[in-house]
Amino acid sequence: MLVLIPYLASCTALESNTRIERGPLLRTFERPVLLEGGVTSDVRVDWPMLKLTVVNFDVCRAQQVEEYAEEKITERTSGAAGPSLSTGIAFTLASGILLAVSYAVTATADVNLIDASGRYGPSTRQYLQGASMITLGIGLPSLAVGLIARARTGEEVQAQRAEQVISQKDVRCNERPATGPMTLVSAQGVALPVQAVDGALDVDGTQLQLVPEALRFADREVELTEDAQATFAAWSACVALEQDKAKTLDSLSESGLLARAERLRECRRVRGEALKESVSAADAELARRRESGSPAAWAPGTNVSSFEEAVSAYAPSLKLVVNSKDLVVLDTPEAAEGRAVLLEGMVGEGLTENIGIIQIGDRQVFLFISPKKSWGGTFPNGTRVEVVALISGKQTLGERTLPLLRAVWMRTAW
Repeated sequence: MLVLIPYLASCTALESNTRIERGPLLRTFERPVLLEGGVTSDVRVDWPMLKLTVVNFDVCRAQQVEEYAEEKITERTSGAAGPSLSTGIAFTLASGILLAVSYAVTATADVNLIDASGRYGPSTRQYLQGASMITLGIGLPSLAVGLIARARTGEEVQAQRAEQVISQKDVRCNERPATGPMTLVSAQGVALPVQAVDGALDVDGTQLQLVPEALRFADREVELTEDAQATFAAWSACVALEQDKAKTLDSLSESGLLARAERLRECRRVRGEALKESVSAADAELARRRESGSPAAWAPGTNVSSFEEAVSAYAPSLKLVVNSKDLVVLDTPEAAEGRAVLLEGMVGEGLTENIGIIQIGDRQVFLFISPKKSWGGTFPNGTRVEVVALISGKQTLGERTLPLLRAVWMRTAW
């Protein structure tokens, strides 16, 4: 019988269902977590020197955690337990009854039956005892299956603790001066290696052979605040002017003159009055060419032959796209007149042959397109476009007054 138990147990299929019930809150606490940070820098300019204070930092995360009790409840049930027990009990009782009754009936052989060997048929007692053995053979296995199934069913409860992060806050921490290799990277990807020592790095703008546009420390981007980025961009414009100072204003092409004027205005943010005369001279040359019929002042881009060349020649420092922080310049376009921008938007309705509306999210601008445009092609309403343009103040047409931009180069944005 013991040998049969594993086989009988295999007949008791179990269904298991696990659920987790949350109990009472035990406590609330704050857990500090230290994460890998980055590199940042303070940027100061004392022309021609760029003075950087480079700092490594970590990110300290404070997590608010709730700890509560939790119960993991596993319920095991078997559909075989009830029917097997019922069948086993019924057949086992029937076997006992048949066996008991067999002793109350005759044990005399049935003389009405005789086989070929001359033996009489079984008695009534033998019939009942045979039936008793058959029912017992059914009842005992069924009873065993039912008992095993009942023993394997039940409920198991595991008590445990669980945590849930309800909030977290990240702050910079562990700031320390950085020492190691830094890189000044130009727009063309050319890298100039330098060295920061105890967090300090001074770069002489008159000694550079490239115009830096990004800072890296040990192959990691140096994070700059908005003000620091603006200061760095202004110093880079000064570096570009220093490298281009051998060219006189009258020797510059139209695109070169506009680029020079843009860089002068950018550089003036850090050099101040030292560039006042240079800015005035560039403006005077632009005015002279305008009066003489040069297309530079009203048809920018006539001397560039591609979108990439326009970007390179005008070096737009502002990007007017949906949700860009640079869109604030459209609030007071007069203050940024002459600055080059890179615009991405959608062509709206056309108002005149050369002025149309460009939609940038929920902002609108007038875009002046010179009749001497060199890129060719048309841009019907709804076309997504990329434009290199110059800010030219405001324009009033009918009842609308919008910022006016003059296109240098325009293409479809695929």
